[in-house]
Amino acid sequence: MVFTRNDGRVLHVSLALMALGVATSQSGCGDTRPSAAKDEPTATNHQVASVPLPPTVVRKPAAPRTYRVPQHAVRVSSSAQLRSALSDHRSDAVVLADGTYDNGSSFSDREGDRLYAAHLGRAVLRAGVVLGANAGPSGAALRGIRFDVDDPAKTFQGSIVHVWGSATHAAVRDTWLDGNGVVDGLIVRQPEGFVAQRVVARAFPGYGVLVDPNEDHYRARTPYVLEDLAISQVMRPVPGSSNGTAESCLWLGSTGTVKRASAASCGVSGIWTGTANTGSHVEDVTVDRTPVGIYIEHFTTGTTFRRLRIGPNVDRGVNAEWANPTNSGKPASVDNVIESCYFHTRLIGVYLDEGTTRTVVRRCTFVGQDRAAIGDYKGIDNQYYGNNFSGIAPSAVSVSYDHGAQ
Repeated sequence: MVFTRNDGRVLHVSLALMALGVATSQSGCGDTRPSAAKDEPTATNHQVASVPLPPTVVRKPAAPRTYRVPQHAVRVSSSAQLRSALSDHRSDAVVLADGTYDNGSSFSDREGDRLYAAHLGRAVLRAGVVLGANAGPSGAALRGIRFDVDDPAKTFQGSIVHVWGSATHAAVRDTWLDGNGVVDGLIVRQPEGFVAQRVVARAFPGYGVLVDPNEDHYRARTPYVLEDLAISQVMRPVPGSSNGTAESCLWLGSTGTVKRASAASCGVSGIWTGTANTGSHVEDVTVDRTPVGIYIEHFTTGTTFRRLRIGPNVDRGVNAEWANPTNSGKPASVDNVIESCYFHTRLIGVYLDEGTTRTVVRRCTFVGQDRAAIGDYKGIDNQYYGNNFSGIAPSAVSVSYDHGAQ
């Protein structure tokens, strides 16, 4: 990470030292702006008075649950039988008997097969699964399976479950993913109609759950739905060493809905949003034990963040990245709403960096910040009102217009 001193000299600082500086770049782009004196706000609705608010109630994610397996399904009880069922040129429901399944590489579901554990969590895969191909049927699915993978050779591109290409309308439900700190979890490069429900994911070096087509102008006809996700332990051996290009528990790069999720022990951020994230809804989320709760990156537009509970082991609740001239000069956050949230963070509750446009913070409670509840540095028509600042530290201010809310 790169910061600039008041004397103009550039410092390279690790994420572990974020408490000493501010305004980092999640994408790894250096922030070499000179520190500035206080700038006057440009928005017209800046309410800094504290108002009482009711407690913020955030719904917790549900655990994986039992289900009925299809009656007319292909039943398998060995790794060889599973490979055969996945390569029979038919789109089938396949039921895995209790036991352990392994392979020298990832299992490949090219034909839209739906895989079910016969009993919840008792079919254990020691190799990953790829859903999709260059062409083929849609609707591939996984349900009730427990993945425990510790060998990158048994994955596709380093992820336990990889969704791509033809795998539109894919689904992962009632599933556990354990990457043992070696491989990543659920990577979705084909977001069209994707659904994940009741997924527990832990121990990854880069990403717990990622939904990102990696196309700035991507638009899904059927946005993804993510519900009841519990993601934890996403970090490299040296936390923060990805310089913001990874180590996010949940990574959201296109339009969709997130309901009831938790993210804990994330090396850089609990949730990252960007790429083509337009018109999304993220609600009922808890984040703890990470430098940044929610990182709003390029490009996040028209998205609502509702009922977030961030902290207490977090430095910044929300960080909106600046309009870096080297990245088109456009702001990361435009027309987004942050509402009905609870921020118990160490430094800043919500930081809106330079160029952040028409972003609203309302009906949020701020507790424990020792610099500012809200930072708005050179924002454009941002608004904040109806917030409770009564719990911030005596040394803090309700709203700061300084660079980094220093």
